[in-house]
Amino acid sequence: MGDLWEAVSAVSAGVGTLFVIAASFFAYSQIKEARLSRHVQLLLSFQEKYHAPAARRFRHRLISGEFGSPETFDPSRMSSEDFHAFWQLHDQLELLGVLVEQRLLSFDLILACFHRSPPQVWAAIEPYIVERRNHASPLESRHFERLVQRYKNSPLLQTEYWDRQNVL
Repeated sequence: MGDLWEAVSAVSAGVGTLFVIAASFFAYSQIKEARLSRHVQLLLSFQEKYHAPAARRFRHRLISGEFGSPETFDPSRMSSEDFHAFWQLHDQLELLGVLVEQRLLSFDLILACFHRSPPQVWAAIEPYIVERRNHASPLESRHFERLVQRYKNSPLLQTEYWDRQNVL
């Protein structure tokens, strides 16, 4: 009779272990799905603002050099509306960099949805930002710059991509 109870106990422990393993896999998949859902929700919210018509027009004007070459770009010479649009764009890209660094958005998603704009904007304003770091805050645009560096380090973006950055 003792052997029977030992066998039942062993089977029960085995079934319990299998249940815990299965529950762990289920919990992991739920966490993974929740993370993916959060990524998509964040990305859609960001994209809605970033691709609004006024934001697109401002980016095009900036990248096309309407406000000066990268070496002469100075937001203080802009109208108040353009000045606001510039800092809004800058802050959006800085935030995008923070979200990628904190792994709240994956870089692959950013690359798929914003494959040209961040490096183009960075190229248009880099000298201005470097100057601001010297006079305003040494932390200016650090996350945005690291985001662009991820673009530069991405094996998906070959020479042709970088050769075409000046195409609007």
